[in-house]
Amino acid sequence: MPFLLELYEEEDYNGLRTEALRADHETSDPRYRYLAALARVEQDQDDGLRELTTLTEDSEVGELATLAIASVWMEEAPRLSAAHYRAYLDLHPEGAHRMHAAGQEAYALAAEGRFGMARTVLESEGVAVGPELLSTLSDPPKWKRPALASFLSGALPGAGQLYAGQPREAASALLVNAMFIGGMTYAARQEQWAAFGVLAFFGVGFYSGNVYGAADAAIRHNRGVRDDILDDFEAAGLEPAPPMLGP
Repeated sequence: MPFLLELYEEEDYNGLRTEALRADHETSDPRYRYLAALARVEQDQDDGLRELTTLTEDSEVGELATLAIASVWMEEAPRLSAAHYRAYLDLHPEGAHRMHAAGQEAYALAAEGRFGMARTVLESEGVAVGPELLSTLSDPPKWKRPALASFLSGALPGAGQLYAGQPREAASALLVNAMFIGGMTYAARQEQWAAFGVLAFFGVGFYSGNVYGAADAAIRHNRGVRDDILDDFEAAGLEPAPPMLGP
């Protein structure tokens, strides 16, 4: 078993699957099928999930397989992952892997931007983390609303970017849109309608880009906040991972 765990740590999934299946054939030990399924997840997610699902009813590795399935969804669907971990915690009040599940649920909640709920899970389940992480989850940097950023930049170009913490983008959006408005105004006063039409055509495009850019700036701000907090989770030893067997 230690050799197989070493293969997993080294990310030699082909070797791990080959050796785990060989050991399972010799011993019919479900722990080897579990490791083979983990390796398969890394090779082909759908096939790996199917193999893990067949193990969820096993008395020895069923809990491990259930939690491993939850870990597979962490990157693409953290909300679904959090729900899987919560289901495990609710169904297994004396489960051997409660601390792992609670830490992973908190990580998934933080990945969704639900920082207060992540802190609640860590505290209620007694997961050992440093006070710095709990403090950050209690008072994280402000989450920006993309819809509000778009509305602000629709009312005044650049205002949404400024709200999202991007002053340079705000200044650029304001300047470019002001130049188009100024040019259109001058063309209209001079009755140069062809020039007015050209400026209006491109000006609408830049104005629309300003509105979209404001929403994108808010999304990038939120992603940066989330990623910084997830880095704190990983520094506390709560990086996403399936539960491992003992040596």
